[in-house]
Amino acid sequence: MPVKHALVVDDSKSARMMLQRMLNKMNVESEAVESAEAALLFLDKSQPDVIFMDHMMPGMNGLEATQMIKANPKTATIPTIMYTSKEGEDYFNMAKSHGAEGVLAKPANQEAVMSVIESLSELAANDDDLPVTDQANIPLIEIDKLVQKHLKIAIAEAKAEITAGLDSSTQQLQNAQTHEIKLAQRHWLQRYESLEKNLNDALEPKVLFKNTRPLNQRLATLVAEKTTKKAAADLNDIINVQNTETKESLAKDIAEIQQLAQTSKKQAVFIGVLTGIISALATSAAFLFLI
Repeated sequence: MPVKHALVVDDSKSARMMLQRMLNKMNVESEAVESAEAALLFLDKSQPDVIFMDHMMPGMNGLEATQMIKANPKTATIPTIMYTSKEGEDYFNMAKSHGAEGVLAKPANQEAVMSVIESLSELAANDDDLPVTDQANIPLIEIDKLVQKHLKIAIAEAKAEITAGLDSSTQQLQNAQTHEIKLAQRHWLQRYESLEKNLNDALEPKVLFKNTRPLNQRLATLVAEKTTKKAAADLNDIINVQNTETKESLAKDIAEIQQLAQTSKKQAVFIGVLTGIISALATSAAFLFLI
């Protein structure tokens, strides 16, 4: 028969409430006590389908309580699952040696608890199919292995769901990105076409002439100013050269005139001397003639 009732034994209130909440989601009714001693008293009056037993508790620990439960013929057939943070093969073997069917690691998730309940339900169903005389000879089932089996299945299913979700999300993201890219391409194409049209319009001869007319006028003015300045500079250079040549020619002429003047002066002196000599000779001749 399926598991319908559970007993949770844990000194932590939050741990009890968390496990009870997960059991409740699986339609498993649960009672909770906070010590091993309270659990033994509870089992004197009620028999749950499964016991979830904490290990470390004040007073009697979980393994000791499990050993006592298995030693009592009235409760020996109730599956006990150690619900603890302890783990590893050594602890699992220790739990088995004290009568526990398996170990559920704390804190557990919904999938792990579900695996334990389903495994115990399958075991109970198999027990119902066997003759009553044979049920006492059934070996203990390693709940951890069953839990691992169900966990692997649950993980595989979850992985498949996550993969499918990721694939769907990836496809949606790709579609969204493709849509955004197309919108961006369309936007930039429209801008390009608009800019191209504006450029073509601006390059029309009439428009270009109109738009560049002030610039052309300014350029013509600058060219004229530059040409005028250059012409003035060239003329000034020519005048300076001519002035230099004129000065040099004038200086040369003055030198020649001065030289001629010197020569004329010498000639005048010579003529004066010659005239004096001639005058003296004439005077002498006249004097001689008179004699």
